[in-house]
Amino acid sequence: MAGTKRPVYRYELLTCAWHGHALVGENAAVVTPGDAVVVREVDGQRWCRCLRCDAWMAVSVPSHPTEERVPARHEIDVPLRGPALRDRYVLRLIALDRVLHVMILTFLAIAFVTFASHNRSLHADYQNIMNALNGGGAAAVRVRGVLGYLRKAFDYTPTHLFVLASICLAYACLEGVEAVGLWFNKRWAEYLTFVATSLLIPYEIYELAVKVSVLKLVAFVLNVLVAAYLLYAKRLFGVRGGHAAEVERKQALSGWPALEASAPAVEAVRAG
Repeated sequence: MAGTKRPVYRYELLTCAWHGHALVGENAAVVTPGDAVVVREVDGQRWCRCLRCDAWMAVSVPSHPTEERVPARHEIDVPLRGPALRDRYVLRLIALDRVLHVMILTFLAIAFVTFASHNRSLHADYQNIMNALNGGGAAAVRVRGVLGYLRKAFDYTPTHLFVLASICLAYACLEGVEAVGLWFNKRWAEYLTFVATSLLIPYEIYELAVKVSVLKLVAFVLNVLVAAYLLYAKRLFGVRGGHAAEVERKQALSGWPALEASAPAVEAVRAG
């Protein structure tokens, strides 16, 4: 439809392509001028506006309406749009990163328990394999790479391995809680993720000071970006007005004021 102002960001289009348009009033018996922000009838044709992406969809006037009227504003849940919707996508990307962490930590915990429970037999098998590959036990000690890391695992006692497994599982649970909370856009999850991520940064700096590697550097940069984003963009701990300012921002970007500001004039609808 001519004159419709589309959002600057296109996360709305992606969401609507996945979940469908957010329309109201398509099954209402009567459409009044007061409903013009979300649904209009022009020359016998009903147009319903997507509350997310601002697209106006032509629908047939229902012959057997299921609603007497268009729902009132307090009865309509306006979906996120614009920068507020973008923030949800960013939080869900962080949540997926946390899910990956959960998988890795769980795998490590299982590996530690396995080594602790079968330490002697695994150690004997490992020595036999390394002796066969390297022609002797002395060469096996100098092996590097993945097999070298496996050798180091046998330096820990079963008790130490069980402790490491417990730490991995505890941290996996923490990351899992973060992932669920971030996926559903919970404020407490933003604080929890910020604190947990920030506590890792000093340790990562120490690790980089000892020895620089690409993996360590990437992990450090990602954690710094996540912490900075949560602190600044999500206004944690009172930054940039805190929670109250964040609520006002969401209302301005995704509430009724935003819908009214981008609604086309009646003349534009008629021209379309």
